Amino acid sequence: MFVKKNVIMKTVIATLLLAILSSAIFGQGKLLSAGDPLPDIDIKHILNAPFSSFSLNESKDKKIYILNFWDTWCSPCIPEMDTLAKLQRTNKGKIQVIAISDDTPERLKAYLKKKPSEIWLATDTTWLLYEMMAFKSVGHSAIVNEKREIVALVSTDSINQNMINQLMKGLKVTSSARLEEKKINNSDDIFGVDSTLKENFTVRTYMQGQRSQTVNFPKGLYQNRRINYQNATMGRMFTDAYQIMSPKQVIYEFEEKKWCDYSNKEHLFCLDLLVRPEQKDNFYLIFQKRLSQVFPIKAKTEYRNMPVYALTLAANKTFNAPPSKEKVLSYSFSGRGFEGTGITVKEFAELYLDNELGLPVVDETGIKGNYDIRTSMDIRGMEGIKQTIASLGLEITKTQRKIKVLILSE
Repeated sequence: MFVKKNVIMKTVIATLLLAILSSAIFGQGKLLSAGDPLPDIDIKHILNAPFSSFSLNESKDKKIYILNFWDTWCSPCIPEMDTLAKLQRTNKGKIQVIAISDDTPERLKAYLKKKPSEIWLATDTTWLLYEMMAFKSVGHSAIVNEKREIVALVSTDSINQNMINQLMKGLKVTSSARLEEKKINNSDDIFGVDSTLKENFTVRTYMQGQRSQTVNFPKGLYQNRRINYQNATMGRMFTDAYQIMSPKQVIYEFEEKKWCDYSNKEHLFCLDLLVRPEQKDNFYLIFQKRLSQVFPIKAKTEYRNMPVYALTLAANKTFNAPPSKEKVLSYSFSGRGFEGTGITVKEFAELYLDNELGLPVVDETGIKGNYDIRTSMDIRGMEGIKQTIASLGLEITKTQRKIKVLILSE
């Protein structure tokens, strides 16, 4: 009994040390790469294997293992999973895919109910292995050979039968994964803005290690008078400055990738705009003027007849969301669903549904007021969005409407 406890204690200590080591080294840059041995970590919470926990290093089989890091909310991940399942069937007994996500077991069970799979699905809410490999996003995989070495870190969509054939012959496979960079600037506010500044306009080129994102300031000291971008394209900034919600409302009169390519670091900029408190009502006009002064793009708007989705109240239904007590809009969303307080139906359509449906969504419900709207999806996609909309007592119809478009030219 003493020996058993001692073994358990050693295992716990080893796991803790590994987590601490991962955190410390990951903060300095990438931890694992092709050619490294796979760490002795149990993959746990496997839902559809003969066991709930699995250690590749203890396994004596000669299979090639593909550790695919994905999520149910990731739209491109779903067809990638289908491709991996087909490859596993074609190469039965030679490869095994383990799909690791930070989804809850309940979400994965819902996924398996809709899409039964021989790929083993595992939950890791700590993302330990994922962070040790420093992937920039989900949709990446680590390929592990029979010696339990990492052969390559790749984009999951690059895995095909050709690659499998190379692996089985012991040939080298080129790593293609997009990995996190070490940050150069680790400050909380990379633009150096503090409470003493009344206004600011800063533009910088690509900043290493900063994720591409937009930060708005709906509350606090900078409420409705500040916006900043980290590694964003000019097109994205112009779209926001002219309050265009859908990418389908942007018309490029030049090759889009010439100036607005997220895969090209030379096209990415960091920008911060803070206007004086008395100027906040003219924030977007100032934003437009500033952009035209620093970037080689011209912008104008006009109205055109375009394909849209019309959002309406479903027949014999009432709107199923409680009125909000919040006076300030707050929202967030991912492929798992939407959560917003103090939000109008029009804002819900433009901020969320536009993004998910890929076309402008025009609010024709006639519903006024602010609401607390919360939705969830088991699997991201059109079916999930339609169920989300129906749960609120709404429906969408594809049609044509005259709407505002942004025209970008040189």
